[in-house]
Amino acid sequence: MDANISGVLDNVCKSVLEELAFLFCDSNDATGFDMSQIKDAHQVSMNFMGPTNGRLEVVAGQDLCLVIAANMLGVEPDEEDAATHAIDALKEALNVICGRFLTEAYGEEAIFNLSAPVPGSVNELSELHADAASEEMLFFEAEGHCMVVKLTIKR
Repeated sequence: MDANISGVLDNVCKSVLEELAFLFCDSNDATGFDMSQIKDAHQVSMNFMGPTNGRLEVVAGQDLCLVIAANMLGVEPDEEDAATHAIDALKEALNVICGRFLTEAYGEEAIFNLSAPVPGSVNELSELHADAASEEMLFFEAEGHCMVVKLTIKR
């Protein structure tokens, strides 16, 4: 994948999580990353179509999702609907990341159609897409929790 696109996605992920959920993230090296570091993982994804087509996915553990929900929505982790709010907060974070990434990577004039973020299986993250022209996985740590972002650009 184009190093510039990867750099844009890295910067967008960090800035969106900082501005939206008050989380400060550090990029991690993929070689030292183990998916077992993510406990009770949730996966959400969305597709985009326009000047380029693709898919953006995020995997984060339940604890990080609860932190995001608490910071975005004021939902306390011990509230009755906290788990539902945690997934909703992760979907909203992905939605904002995707929109800002596409704008910064392809310009404000580019028009994209975005699908709604949907939850999926964590196993999907490791699947190679047959129609992928390129795939990039970025790894982040925030407040001791890990998160993975995968960008697939389709042919």
